[in-house]
Amino acid sequence: MKDLSSLKDLGLETSDTIIIGVVVLAFILTVRAFGSYFARFNNNINDFFFSGQRFSWWLPAASMVATGIGSYSFLKYSEQGYNTGMSSTMTYMNDWFAVPFFVFGWLPIIYFSRIKSVPEYFERRFNTFARYIALVILLAYMFFYIGYNFFTLGLVFDELFGISQMYSIPIIGIFIGAYVTFGGQTAVIFTDLFQGIMLYVAGFIAVFAGIYALGGFTEWWGWLPESHRLPFVHLTDNPKFNTAGLFWGEALAGSIAFGFMNQGFLMRYLSIKSVDEGRKAAFFNVLVTLPVSAIIVGAVGWIAKSLIMKQAAEGGISGYESFQITDTFVTFLIVCWTTVKQNPWVFGFVLSALLAALMSTTDTLINACAAVGIYDLYKPLVKKDADDAHYLKAARWVSVVTTIIGMLLVVWFVNQDGSLMSIHYKGIMIIIPAIVTTIFLGAFWRNFTALAACVSMIVGSVVTVMSVWSPEWIDGLAAFVSGPQNGKYYYMRALFGMLLTGTVGVAVTLVQHWFFPKSVKDNLERSNGLTIDTLDKAMENYKDGIPNHEIGEKVYELNIQIDDSLEKNYVSMNAANLETLKAKDEDLVYIADSRWYLGGLRSNHVKVKLDNTLENQTIKMSKATHTEAYLLEGKKLNIEKIF
Repeated sequence: MKDLSSLKDLGLETSDTIIIGVVVLAFILTVRAFGSYFARFNNNINDFFFSGQRFSWWLPAASMVATGIGSYSFLKYSEQGYNTGMSSTMTYMNDWFAVPFFVFGWLPIIYFSRIKSVPEYFERRFNTFARYIALVILLAYMFFYIGYNFFTLGLVFDELFGISQMYSIPIIGIFIGAYVTFGGQTAVIFTDLFQGIMLYVAGFIAVFAGIYALGGFTEWWGWLPESHRLPFVHLTDNPKFNTAGLFWGEALAGSIAFGFMNQGFLMRYLSIKSVDEGRKAAFFNVLVTLPVSAIIVGAVGWIAKSLIMKQAAEGGISGYESFQITDTFVTFLIVCWTTVKQNPWVFGFVLSALLAALMSTTDTLINACAAVGIYDLYKPLVKKDADDAHYLKAARWVSVVTTIIGMLLVVWFVNQDGSLMSIHYKGIMIIIPAIVTTIFLGAFWRNFTALAACVSMIVGSVVTVMSVWSPEWIDGLAAFVSGPQNGKYYYMRALFGMLLTGTVGVAVTLVQHWFFPKSVKDNLERSNGLTIDTLDKAMENYKDGIPNHEIGEKVYELNIQIDDSLEKNYVSMNAANLETLKAKDEDLVYIADSRWYLGGLRSNHVKVKLDNTLENQTIKMSKATHTEAYLLEGKKLNIEKIF
C-alpha cells in the first residue's frame, strides 16, 4: 500500500510532469488571450471597474461561479468532506436567510445611489471618519483572501512540481496581476465565465471518476459511513466543526460579508444593467450556483472516504493502486490522480482548474482593491479632478501594488498551524463582525447615527481582536460548544463580535436620540436615499427625475439612424414605440445589441425623447452615443425601459 501523505508521493514521471505543465501553460495562455481581447471595452473608469453597468443578469451570475470558488475551496472543502462528510456543504448553503435583505434592501440602496465602494457608502451615510475605519477593515478582508489563495496554490506547486513558493507565487501573481491590470472588470467577468465552466467540468470529471472507481453511486453511498451521510453533524460537540458554530459564524457573519461587504461581489452586481436583473443574479446564485458549487468542491472528499472504507474492507480496489491519506490537505489531488488512472492530460486539466479557481477569485479581489484604492484613497486624497485616462493609469498601478501585498502576506499563512478550514476562519472571523453589523444597522435603521457607527466599529474590531488572547470573553456564548480546545472560538468569535458591535451601536444611538436630539438631525438628512425606507429618493437621484414605474414591453430589432444633432446619451423614437415601452420624454432606457448571447457587452443606458418623424422600429442617436455603447454598424438593437 502506498502512503500518499504528500503530493510528491504521487510518483510522477518526468514525462508526466512535462505533460501536466503543457496543459497548465495552455490554460494560462488561453486566459491571457481572453483578458487581452476584452480589455478593449474600457473607455473610462466606470467601464474599468463596473463595465458601464451594462450586462444581462446571467453573465455576471455565471461568472460568480468562479469568483466564489477559490483555489482553497477544492482543497479545504474536500479535506472537510473527507473528515466530516456531507456537512461540508453547510458553508455554501447558509446564504438563504440573508437573500431578502440583500435583494430588497442593500442591492437597490447601493445601485440607485451609484455607490462605487463600501467605504464610500459609509461616508455618504455617516461621515468621513466612518469611511476610513471601514476602508481599513475592508482592505484587511480582501488582502487576507488574496494572500490565502496565493498560499494554497503555492503549496500545490511546491509539493507537485517541487517549485518553491518563493518562485511559484511571484510567477502566478505577475500573470494574474497583468490581465487584471489591463483588462479591468469586463476582462475579469469574461475570463471568470470561461474559468467557471472549466471549474465545473474539472470538478465533475473528478467526481464521476471517483464514482466509477467505486463501482457506481450505490457503492459510493454504501461505503460512506453513516455519520458522513448526514447534512448536519456535531451539533455542539466538535469545537472545530459543528453545526451551531458554523451557523453563528460562517452563515451569520460570512454570508452577510460576501453579500454586503465583499467589494468584488458587489462590483459584479453593479455591472448588471438594472436592479431587477441583479435580483435574478442573486436568486440564481443562491438556488443554483451555491448548491452545485458545494457538491463540486466537497464531493471528492466524500468519495475519498468511501474509497478508503472499501479498500480497508476488501484489501484494495480492482484496477486501482491502493492508497491511504494521512495528510488530508492533499485529499483532492491524491484522489484525482488515483481515480483518473494516472492520466497526466486529465490531471493537468484538473490542476488547471485549481489555477482557474485561484485566478478567478484573486482577479476579482485585485480589481476590487483597485476600485477602493482609486475611489477611497487616490481620488479624494491625492487628485480629485483628473480625467479618466489619469485614473485608469492610477488604477493599474493600484492593481500592481495590491498583487504585491497579497503575495507578501503568504509569509503569514506559511507560519500558521491547523487545517485549511481553521487557518481560514482564524482571520476572517476576526475581521468581518464589526463592519457587517454596522452596514446592516446603517442600511435598515435610519436613526442609526454616525457617532454610533464609528464607536461601534472601533470597539467591535478592537475587542474582537483582543479576544484572540483572552478567549474567555467568549465563554458565555460558546458554553454550549463542548471541548477545551480554542477551536470552539473560531466561529463563536464572529457572533461575539457582531453582538458586541450591535450592542454598542444601538446604545450610542439611543443615548444620542434621548439626550442630544439636535445632534441627530444631520444624520437623518444624510441618510436620505441610503436606507431601505428612502429608496424612492435614491431612484429619483439615480434617474435625475421622477421615476416612471409603469410596466411596458421591450421593443426588439430596431434599425439605427445616426443623427449628430441629438445630444450624447440620448435616443429618440416615435410615439408608437414609446407607447410599447410605456416611456415618456427623459425616461431612462437601456439599449443593447439584439444578439442575446453577448449578454449586454454592446449596450448602454440612455434617456429617450419623442420624435414623430421617425418610422416604426427605428431609433435615432448620435455617433458618440453609438460609439460609447460599443454598437456595431449594421446590427440591430433592442430597447427596454428602466424607469
